[in-house]
Amino acid sequence: MIRLDDKALRETAYESKVHMIGRCTLIIGLLLTFLPPFILWLAYGIIPPLNNLISGIISISAVMIPVSVVEILTFSPMLGSSAMYMSYLTGNISNMKIPSAAISMEAVDVKPSTEEGDIISTIAIAGSVIASEIIIILGIILIAPITAKLNNPIIQPAFEQVLPALFGSIGAYYILKEWKLAVAPLVAAVSLSLVPGLPTAITIPVCVLASVLGAKFLYKRDLIKADE
Repeated sequence: MIRLDDKALRETAYESKVHMIGRCTLIIGLLLTFLPPFILWLAYGIIPPLNNLISGIISISAVMIPVSVVEILTFSPMLGSSAMYMSYLTGNISNMKIPSAAISMEAVDVKPSTEEGDIISTIAIAGSVIASEIIIILGIILIAPITAKLNNPIIQPAFEQVLPALFGSIGAYYILKEWKLAVAPLVAAVSLSLVPGLPTAITIPVCVLASVLGAKFLYKRDLIKADE
């Protein structure tokens, strides 16, 4: 019989508690998500037509289910269990949680998929959740008086560039670290962008697959090292 040492037992107990708390909070969050429309239905009798509701669920699910599966397979090795639960409960994974975890691990020089990496990513994402909540509250209080001016069509194009600027700065940082790893996914992304009407449910898995296969090819050719 295999006996676990104290460290392994503590890690097992920690993971079990993480999954228990994570599953409970996600279930509670899911139920609370349906609470506002449920209250509108009971209190005011407001409910969308059944056909439109089913059609909307099917169309959104057709995109989000494959994207979510790919995200889980892609992000979980980087973030770890507890950080993944927090990320999917609070949202803004790609544009806030992943950058926070990646930069934090880089700052303290730890690797993803390690015990240290899981701890740092958990702390980083917890910090990003607290910071984002504070910023949202302050934003609502401070921006409300000038909302009409912010809706001016002249400055609207500036807001449309916020997300591309964020991903561009993060992408440039990692591309400069090892540009060879970026070739395959960039070629795949540019090629897929030339196909009109191609859904995100296809482009994201293809780009992820191209990234993995490209990295494997470079590693076998000894063009990159395992610790890069």
